[in-house]
Amino acid sequence: MSTVPEYLRWRANRHPDFPAVIYQSKQISYGQLYEQTSAVANWMVNELGIKPGDRVAFLDKNSDLAYILMFASAQAGAVAVPINWRLAPPEVATVVGDARAAVCFVSNDFSEYVSSIPTKVLPIEEIEKHRDSKGNSASALDPCLDQPSEVCWQLYTSGTTGLPKGAQLTHQNLLSAAAAISLDTPEVSEGDTSLAAMPFYHIGGCGWATHVIYKGCTVLIEREVVPQQLIEDIAKYKVNHGFLVPAVLLFMSQVPGVEKADFSSLKLIVYGASPITPELLKRSIELFNCKFGQVYGLTEVTGAITYLRPADHSDPSKLMSCGRCMFMSRMAVVDQNDNILKPGEIGEIVVKGAQIMLGYWNQPQETQEAMRNGWFHTGDAGIVDEQGYFYIKDRIKDMIVSGGENIYPIEVEAVIAEHPAVADVAVIGVPDDKWGEAVKAVVVLKPGMTATEQEIIDFTKGKLGGFKRPRSVDFVESLPRNPTGKVLKRELKKPYWEGLERQVH
Repeated sequence: MSTVPEYLRWRANRHPDFPAVIYQSKQISYGQLYEQTSAVANWMVNELGIKPGDRVAFLDKNSDLAYILMFASAQAGAVAVPINWRLAPPEVATVVGDARAAVCFVSNDFSEYVSSIPTKVLPIEEIEKHRDSKGNSASALDPCLDQPSEVCWQLYTSGTTGLPKGAQLTHQNLLSAAAAISLDTPEVSEGDTSLAAMPFYHIGGCGWATHVIYKGCTVLIEREVVPQQLIEDIAKYKVNHGFLVPAVLLFMSQVPGVEKADFSSLKLIVYGASPITPELLKRSIELFNCKFGQVYGLTEVTGAITYLRPADHSDPSKLMSCGRCMFMSRMAVVDQNDNILKPGEIGEIVVKGAQIMLGYWNQPQETQEAMRNGWFHTGDAGIVDEQGYFYIKDRIKDMIVSGGENIYPIEVEAVIAEHPAVADVAVIGVPDDKWGEAVKAVVVLKPGMTATEQEIIDFTKGKLGGFKRPRSVDFVESLPRNPTGKVLKRELKKPYWEGLERQVH
């Protein structure tokens, strides 16, 4: 097993003139990409004093500079920490502080965040000055290219305690994931062009963008999701495949005149991060006229661990499944004592194998709980059938997935509870046709106090990223609780999910 910089070097030696990256009409060859990441890595080591194991954070939308920084950090033996740019400034400060980042690169687009970031800040545009530096030999960094068990990326997820958790992914994790998905997606071939539109702070974004380099493809980097632009670029650059979340497929399908767009180059669209409705899937297959494959996974397992093949999509009985376990991983459904259940029995989905993270950064108790008894516990409830197809039925944790973003209610509840009129609050996920799930707050007001729905929603501005803020608020006399005082969120959710086979959307 090698490392991420090593396979980039191998690709650069194999076909140096082949285009590796296209960004805003600018093209970078494989040879140039490796030379530029080497130059930036040397600059980071020799001038910024970056040492092996240092965390290098960055706050930017998708760009060629962010992409180069992720490879350069790995080549310098450091750990790339992409920051969710949809977070509010206090949340960004919390993540950077938790990572103890040696430096944080910030795009000019987010200059207002700089004053709150608790470490050395440099504009990410500074990389432009150094990526074409001459005389920066990569040989000085070769020792960093031979440590597959070292951490390469640290991606943050929402925390069950309200604090973010940094999932530490090693080179071995990333290469195992790339090898696994390669076996299930023969449509992704050397010389293809692949769309990287999902944000790099998300494993679905950075993971896919790295996987296609592993396969020797050209990665077309989209700065952000603009449906009309994605449609035009698929035709312009003759895109062959890409990873998209269901919400983006929905937005693209709603663009006026999309039926006349040229999607003839497409071979495969991989979708995941949240469930898709049968109606949207059928419409997407008809519109894009290519193969569709579904993945299920988590940040902690380096992205995808199951795959529902294109051939499975022709079987109506399989469309509610998220697929079968991929190569180099094992999956099971267990009861509350971690006993493996028989096919058809509902329990928690657990995983083990080469893709499981090293652990949560500086959170040994959370790591031990999540990885107990040799299995990573996903927090998703489901079943597996006799053929090995997994079906997700519900979430054991209270996590909400909206547009592919993970949201833990406790973060939202903590902010709303600060409102002077709020006595009690619970946050749940309810079905939403656009985002899959939407955040709803259920609020108990203090005696004699008043507040409107919009007032509660507005109170969260500037304190929470927009995707975490409630879309609606219900007011009730009291919240249902069990004898120990725990809020019975399943009871709160029941009216909204009634009649649906799956309690996640």
